[in-house]
Amino acid sequence: MTFLNNLWLFYGIDYIIAYSTQIWANRKRGEPFDDPEFLFSDKKIVVIALLWLFGGLIISLFVPVNLGLLFYIGFPLNILGLVIGELSLYSFAHNKGLTTSRIHRYSRNPIYVGTTIMYLGLTLMGLSESIWSIVFFIYFIVTIPYFHWTVLLEEAFLIKKYGDRYQQYLKITPRYLGIPKKRTEISS
Repeated sequence: MTFLNNLWLFYGIDYIIAYSTQIWANRKRGEPFDDPEFLFSDKKIVVIALLWLFGGLIISLFVPVNLGLLFYIGFPLNILGLVIGELSLYSFAHNKGLTTSRIHRYSRNPIYVGTTIMYLGLTLMGLSESIWSIVFFIYFIVTIPYFHWTVLLEEAFLIKKYGDRYQQYLKITPRYLGIPKKRTEISS
């Protein structure tokens, strides 16, 4: 396989789409949905996030795309994960402050859910016996507890920032995916 047939192309396209939509969402919203107070509250959050993001890109440079059955299972999962993330960004774009409507009624963390599904798709698309494929598989597995750690840090931050309103949202909306306990909007 040539360099152009490696997973980095899909990884890169996914992130170009995601970050382009994020820029649009932030402009439409008039403020960043990623709270700078949280992101820069601890340098390790930013450093680990950048290492994780670029680590995935570097690994994907060497993972050949496997055009077998797993590719045809992984590619739709990759797209599904990207769509879930895009729906989350659309929801952020149309809300200021705490976002609790649209896809955020079914998941407090749809971007993490979408990105995990996207990575599962990428992992399947490149799954083979190559050492780099195995390294990317390990990267995917490590991503799950990394995301959970980040979610726990974000939730603690949002409890401080939004207080009772966020506590109410925690009670009725699943952390990752599910049916909300109530079908009412969170009161202001």
